[in-house]
Amino acid sequence: MYHARPPRWVIPACVPIFITDLREQDTTILTLIFFAMMLLIYGFSYQLKVDQTIEYHVCFFHLRVIGSTLHPEDIHKIIFKDAGWGTPAATIKKKRGFPFRVMNFNSVEVLAELEWFAEHYHIKVEERSYYRTVFDKKMSKEKQGA
Repeated sequence: MYHARPPRWVIPACVPIFITDLREQDTTILTLIFFAMMLLIYGFSYQLKVDQTIEYHVCFFHLRVIGSTLHPEDIHKIIFKDAGWGTPAATIKKKRGFPFRVMNFNSVEVLAELEWFAEHYHIKVEERSYYRTVFDKKMSKEKQGA
């Protein structure tokens, strides 16, 4: 099972609000909103498992909040693309319902497993420009770090 966390770039944007409230020694609604945002951002994580089906879960502090299982016949196509800043990603488009993105996971092996899944179950695959380059670069970095 692969794990991912949402990006943490939102928190530095809120720090000036928090510092201003500390200087005034006053707790305002902005401070409470800041702490609520930190709680939400640090609390959420995602899990994905690929075998005969694709299982994904949204967790809040390791408690499963939402989860679903996708069978091969429920998937319309998988789009592999570069999500920016050298991050490979995939979008799984379902026949009914909203698509979801597979990105920021602890290993790019999850994308390799999605490629295998699509090939094995004859699911339509679309590969956008630069994806293969970014994927290979990220994979070689992981192998060097391990």
